[in-house]
Order: sequence, then C-alpha cells, then structure tokens
Amino acid sequence: MATAFAEPDRVWEQALEAIRSRLDSQQAFETWFRPITPLQLEPPLVELEVPNPFFVDWIHEHYLPLLTRALEDTLGAPVEIRLRAAAAPAHESHTAPRTTHAEAASPRGGLAPSSTPGTASPRSLGPRATLSELPGSQRSTDRSWLESQLHPRLTFENFIVGTSSAFTHAACRAVAEKPGEAYNPLFIFAGSGLGKTHLLHAIGHAVKQSRPEARVYYVPAERFTNEMIFAIQHAQTLAFRNKYRNVDVLLIDDIQFLAGKESTQEEFFYTFNALRDAHKQIVVTADKPPKDLSMVEERLTSRFNQGLVCDIMRPDIETRLAILRHRYESDGDGLALPDDAFLLIADRIRNNVRDLEGCLVRVLALGSLLQQEITMPMVEKVLEDYVGAEPDRLSPERVVAAVSDTFGVRPEVLLSRRRTASIALPRQVAMYLMRQLTDLSLGEIGRTIGGRDHSTVMYACDRVGERIATDGGFSEKVNGIISTLSLG
Repeated sequence: MATAFAEPDRVWEQALEAIRSRLDSQQAFETWFRPITPLQLEPPLVELEVPNPFFVDWIHEHYLPLLTRALEDTLGAPVEIRLRAAAAPAHESHTAPRTTHAEAASPRGGLAPSSTPGTASPRSLGPRATLSELPGSQRSTDRSWLESQLHPRLTFENFIVGTSSAFTHAACRAVAEKPGEAYNPLFIFAGSGLGKTHLLHAIGHAVKQSRPEARVYYVPAERFTNEMIFAIQHAQTLAFRNKYRNVDVLLIDDIQFLAGKESTQEEFFYTFNALRDAHKQIVVTADKPPKDLSMVEERLTSRFNQGLVCDIMRPDIETRLAILRHRYESDGDGLALPDDAFLLIADRIRNNVRDLEGCLVRVLALGSLLQQEITMPMVEKVLEDYVGAEPDRLSPERVVAAVSDTFGVRPEVLLSRRRTASIALPRQVAMYLMRQLTDLSLGEIGRTIGGRDHSTVMYACDRVGERIATDGGFSEKVNGIISTLSLG
C-alpha cells in the first residue's frame, strides 16, 4: 500500500466510497463526511479537518468506528484519527466554519454510528417562487390553489425528506399520482409540527398540477364542524353536503377535533362513504393512530384502518439541518449566518419542525430589522424562548417502566443479563427509545441498561429501526409506548 500513501486524494475518495456504502442515509453522508478535508493520510496518523468543534464531537460520538474502519480498509494499516476544527475568516457566512482552533485525538474503538433505514437526500434549492410559478397555476391569474384552500408554500418540493418521514412521503406521492386508487383512505398521524399538514397540502398541489380540473379541497376538522353548524342554522344543509361530497380529493386535517361531536362525526361518516363509493380520494391526519382516537366512533376508526395508516416521527439531526438550510435559502435575503448557528438550532430544537423554522426566522428577522451581524449569543438568546418552554427530558427510568408495562416484563428483569428472546426484544426497544427520546449517549444508555457497551446499544437501535420499517404491528406497539411517554 505504499504507493497509495502518495495519492491522498484518491485514498480519501476510496475511503468516502467505503463510508457511503456502509451508511443507510445519503443525507448523513453529505452532512458529516462530505465537508471533511484530509490533511494527512499516512499511517499510523490520519489528520482530518472538519468545519467546527460540533463536527468533532458528533463524529466522535456517532461515526468514529465507521470512519476508522473505512480508512484502515483503504490504507491497509491501523490508524489513529485526529480531528481538527477549521479556523474561519473573521466575517463568516453560512458556508464558512466558525473561527476556532480545536482538535481532538481519537483512540481506536470509539462510539459506533447509529443508523436508521431509508432516507432521501436534501432537495436542490432554487429562487423563491412567484405567484405565476405556484403549483397548479398556469398563469398568475389562476387561483385554483387558493380555491382549494391550499397554502402555496406547502409543496412536495419544499418538504425535506428524512428517515422519520420517508415512508409517509412515498405514500403521499403515490396517492397524488393516482388519487382514489392507491391507499384510500390515507391516514397520517404525527405530533404537532412534524409535517403532516405540509404533506396534506403537497398532495393537493400535486393533484392540481397534474389535473387542473380536479376538485381538491383542504379543510381542518374544526372548520368542517363550524361549516356544518352554520349550514344547519341557515337551512343550507344540502349545499354543505354538495360541497364535500362532490370533490375528487378531500384533505381533512386534525380529525381528533371531531372527538365527542356526534352529529359532526355522523355527517363526516356519510361524506366519507359517499366519496369512497365514488372512488374519490380521502386523506386524513391526526395526532395519534386511529385506535387511540378517544371519543371517535368505532365505525369511523375502522374505516381509517381499512386504508393505509402511516406516521411521521421526529426528524434526525441531518434532516433538521437540511430543513434549516432550505428555509435559509428562501428567507435569508443575503444575511450572513454562522454555520454553527444551524448546528446549534438543529441540536437544541428536536421535536417540532415548526419551532425549528420559527427560531431561524426570528434570528434572521432580528439581524435584518436591527441591521446587526448575527452572532452566536444572539442565536442563544432566541433559543431561550423555544427550548426553555420544552417539558423536562424523559428519564431512563420512565422509558424502562413504559416498555416493561407494554411487554409484560418486570423492569429488574429487563435490566438483567438474561438473553431470552422474550426479554431481549423489549430491552432493545428500551435502548432504541432512549436513543430517540433522550439526550443520553450510546455509552450512557448501555450503562443504564445493565452495564452494556455502546456497540450493543448501536446493534439494538439498528435492529429495532429495521423492524419498525417492516412490521406494522410492531411499529404501532412502539408508537404506543411513545404516546404513553409523551402524555406522562
């Protein structure tokens, strides 16, 4: 391999290809490995430059063994990896790393990466759309998107796909391509601010774009209720029914707001049947799966379950970064934003995309209105209004208790060294949920679950993630635990 040492560019490209082939997420590759610059690639020392100290910590925490294996396979010799944070110019932009001088030497055998099956790469970004370019409009005077109650910004092109939303996004695309044929009804459930409303609007835009004559209507469940009450009070029931039973695609948001409203549920039930019998598409969203919708009639929930039920989980950090950069391209207006600001916001706001974008918009507004350079202290100050309002972090004990209750295993048995299948699975689920819902590192999770090492935790997270993606019943079970923890 001596000749390889003289060709660092080729060696590094080979190492990158090895890393790419071992990652399930192209987005993770582009986020964490593409920005790396090799400084020295001769064993036993490999020195790599990364954009900032956040990268140093993140790669050590999640990807060090993967990086080490790829370089050792390429170089044919053991290596010690040293990560150095780059120094930035005094006036940095969102493409330049923050000014710093920090490095960390990494002994072999650090923490293993945590991967999740299936993700999509970030969208290419273009200029902000004008009215004439909005989905479904042939000219600036065509306002069919407005008549459908669709928000012009909420399109598939503006939706960043990550591991948490890849399946649901694919289902929505399929519905938009063949409304009334594929997955009817489509039921999407997710927590607040994770993108279910965005996907509803995106379906409507895509249908209008391919079939301008299609009758598409978006309505929140609360507005559906108010319109029905108004129709009854003003003897316009027939007009109300004609409005909703003669559409090609009905997009109804937050169906949980029909809970306890028996008359509205009955009207929606007959509307649902009329549209389904006519092979018209119905897409429904809620904050929980159909079986968990309280005070909603069983005849409705059973019909929701007849179609495809899918969910959106909270986005991983790569997806959150892609969302922030996409929004910055749309609303940045040339303002310089430190690269560390994206990382800080993405790291601190984890559970709500709406808050994620709102924090960025507020930071940009402060810089624009005050005509000041955006600094990290300014970003920290804005974050206080978002992160400070979050509930207390989940404790590992709560996760263990919820998993034990669901699987019928005593907590002390789950934490024991026993390896029977009936105990190993709930133990792996507990590790997976701690990784998803807490700030604990792999090593800390392992120590919590009976003193196991980080590689065991990484293996458990991978296995549970794969099973969630392929086993609908198991996925519902895990989501039920998450719902229990969020309500607690």
